[in-house]
Amino acid sequence: MSVGQRVLETRVEKSAAVLQEAPAHWSYSALKEVETCALRFSLATANYPALWGGYGYPRPAQVSALFGNIVHDALELIVRALVAAGCTTSSSPDAVVVLRALGGYSAVVISALKRRIAALESNPRVCATRRGQIQRQLEDRVPEARTAVQSRLSRMTLTPRLSRAEINETRTAVAGHSRHALSPGTYTEVALLADELRAKGRLDILTITGDFADITDHKTGLEDPAHLDQLRFYGELWTHDLVANPRRTPLRKLTLAYPNRDVSIDVSDDSDASDFSESIKARVLEADKRIEVDQPDATTGPHCSHCSVRSVCAVYWTTMIAVPSSVAPQAWFDFEGIVGAQNGANSWWMLDLSGTRPVLLLRTTSAIASLSRGQRVRLVGIRRDADPETEAVVATLTTGSEVFVVVDDRTD
Repeated sequence: MSVGQRVLETRVEKSAAVLQEAPAHWSYSALKEVETCALRFSLATANYPALWGGYGYPRPAQVSALFGNIVHDALELIVRALVAAGCTTSSSPDAVVVLRALGGYSAVVISALKRRIAALESNPRVCATRRGQIQRQLEDRVPEARTAVQSRLSRMTLTPRLSRAEINETRTAVAGHSRHALSPGTYTEVALLADELRAKGRLDILTITGDFADITDHKTGLEDPAHLDQLRFYGELWTHDLVANPRRTPLRKLTLAYPNRDVSIDVSDDSDASDFSESIKARVLEADKRIEVDQPDATTGPHCSHCSVRSVCAVYWTTMIAVPSSVAPQAWFDFEGIVGAQNGANSWWMLDLSGTRPVLLLRTTSAIASLSRGQRVRLVGIRRDADPETEAVVATLTTGSEVFVVVDDRTD
């Protein structure tokens, strides 16, 4: 570790966390994460040089999240192609030609799926077996993804853009990146940067028509009133990004595009905009304070059971873990203990942290060579099962479960 770095010893094998400084610009999701739990944000964005060379703590692969990403990826590619061809809707005469050139909706979805699966190959939390399982589950949902893409496109009105030559005339080099004033048209995955607010974001769809701009954000989950707060955040980015929006083109409409309907809000006369931008500035300063300490505070609650970094969070394992005997059959839970004697080809006795009392009979779907007697391990996402042939608490380590070895600080 370099001199001056803040290192948090998680006591999980190969997972000493090199904490990062506050970012120059905060995204909406980053602010929300810090406000939920500063320690979670710090662990999620830290470097783990002994574990991998990727950014932050590797995230577990979730089929629902990957499905949403695939829909977004497919939409982005198709919308860009339609706009480039001058189509205003997906039912325009030229749209058929565009879609045929792309191979059709299903081909676009399958291509997006393959890219997302390939990106998992470097993730140390996703083994080849798990990756194959995820791929099969997503392939089964290709028709569903195709329908989702078609439904969203059918509700969109697109605006053709300037030619590339006309755009190049307005390009400006900013902070080493080529950014430019956005002219009328429909844009996908628009990166915005508001220096005054120290905030940034990426818009799913931005449409500029004449004297106004509209923002659309695609959601693949259930409707949530909090989504409007995120959209208003994006609206402030558009207002304060003096490179992308030097003319201060005002917003007219914010739209949340859900699977089956759109929810739009007229913001052309938002009297609270000034107060909202000031609240962003205050949130940014508070977020800086919360993470620029050697030991960021942990905030426990129901969100902990879904936290992607709970495997390396000591607070979670000392305060939030249920006793195995209290877990309902077929429920999923986490467990920390000592590996005891092997009970069969694919089962082990798990002891309490003192290493003296069996508290769990752990079964697996296949032999796991990494388990060895005497190891202290954290098991994430195991399932309690009922077995009338034993009075012991029985749990199964599935292909979606994870095993983390806890080591002495001096050997991590």
